[in-house]
Order: sequence, then structure tokens, then C-alpha cells
Amino acid sequence: MFYAKVIGKTYSNFKHPALEGIGIKIIQKVNIETGESEDDISLALDPLGVSIGEYIGYEVSTEATWAFEDKLVPSDTTITAIIDSKDIGR
Repeated sequence: MFYAKVIGKTYSNFKHPALEGIGIKIIQKVNIETGESEDDISLALDPLGVSIGEYIGYEVSTEATWAFEDKLVPSDTTITAIIDSKDIGR
């Protein structure tokens, strides 16, 4: 799982039928230890309904499709968790 911040959302009139009802958010990878944003910005399917500004966990590749259980959804990046807080012990 990777850590990122939701920085925007998209609007789409036409998309694959399996994506009906699933939002597409713009996410920016964040270093979980320092909290600094990294250059990596991408799109992610959002089955959870997250808001802009929230920190999230996301999966990529084959694992990105697991969030949809029995439904075949074409996804390479999917938001799988909303991160409420973090505690990194040193």
C-alpha cells in the first residue's frame, strides 16, 4: 500500500461501463515519514468517496482491482483506505 493526498477530482461523461458510479480522483504521493509531497501525481479510482485534502492509502497493479471483489473493473490505481492518523515510532 502507498500513501498519498487527494489533490483534486475529475469529471467524466464517458467511461468504461464497469466504472459507472466510481469516482476518479487526482492523487499526489506523499512521503509518510516526512509528510512532504513527492512529484508523483496520478489518477486513482475511488470506491470509498474520499474528499479533496484527505490522506489515503492506495494500491497499484493487480492489487488495485481487488477492492472491487466480484466485479471486473479496469484499474491500475485504486484508493483502498482513508488514513485518519499516523504514528511512526523512532
